[in-house]
Amino acid sequence: MSRKKNTQRKLINELKNQLMIQAERLGVSDQYTPIFAEEIKIDSVRKILTEFYMERSNLEYELNILGSNKKEVLIKLERLNVYVRKAEGLREKHCKQYSQQLEKGLGDQVRTRRAVSKLNPVTVRACA
Repeated sequence: MSRKKNTQRKLINELKNQLMIQAERLGVSDQYTPIFAEEIKIDSVRKILTEFYMERSNLEYELNILGSNKKEVLIKLERLNVYVRKAEGLREKHCKQYSQQLEKGLGDQVRTRRAVSKLNPVTVRACA
């Protein structure tokens, strides 16, 4: 299993390197920063969590209103809750990395938080 993960990581790193090379050739390499990458990850996790929450709502509706096979729906809900917890953990992880990247650039944590809240209040709420 670890060989497979290492192979996947190498492939992803190679794709990132190729992306940076192409961005540099196009003259837009300054747009592809580590902060930008974390923003993309946070947005992706937020979209996935939204889909999970919608699915949870649908399953709860099915369980309470429609009276479907309760055992099957409960199993689906339990599995979904595991995925939600994992996604929320990933969101927290990426939000921390995002904050750390910003702090590296600004230096002062108080100033960083103030700047983040002024620049993009939606991202701040997503990370809270």
